[in-house]
Amino acid sequence: MTKSPHASARDLAWAVAQRAKRVGEQSAKVRGADWRTAIVTAVGTDGTVTADGLKWRRMDTYQAPLVGDVIAVSQSSSGSLLAWGRTAGAGDPVGAWTAIPLASGFTSTHTVFGPAQYRILTAYGGTRVELRGSVDCTSSVTAQTAWSSALPAAARPSVARTFLGRRNYSTDTKGVAVLEMATSGVMNVFGSASPSQTDWFALDGCHYDL
Repeated sequence: MTKSPHASARDLAWAVAQRAKRVGEQSAKVRGADWRTAIVTAVGTDGTVTADGLKWRRMDTYQAPLVGDVIAVSQSSSGSLLAWGRTAGAGDPVGAWTAIPLASGFTSTHTVFGPAQYRILTAYGGTRVELRGSVDCTSSVTAQTAWSSALPAAARPSVARTFLGRRNYSTDTKGVAVLEMATSGVMNVFGSASPSQTDWFALDGCHYDL
């Protein structure tokens, strides 16, 4: 059946309108300034990611991007495109403060600083473990000593991590304790010989990345 000139013109107008709509959806200048979420389909080596068919410049805080990330993106009226970072999902490793399982010879009774605890969270695109509270030594520590039982696999780093914590202080002892998180999930404290032995140490402000 041959279409009438009117029907052909109508179909052509519809096709042109649909084409213009698709072009507009891909053009930041047509869309104007806004923000939305998008799914990453490719990760560039130049600090960009691709999502919704467009290349977005990553913010410095959006580290370790992955294909499949659901990210927040924004665009300016001049056409600049920014990827702010991934949004949280139901499976993200963000947890509540949890008691650190202490090894024999250590307690968490130094109530001035609270109990020894850890939590897992997302920071700068990676997974981080934060610590707080304090640990008392039943006997003064004078050498490398494991002070915790193994933390769950989700809190264990890929390589050993070291960090500093506060410790008992006097004219004969320094107020800094060297701490280590092993890949086995066990944490160590490095004590030294008398009179610089460690009697207690605090974890506030301590963290390590997986």
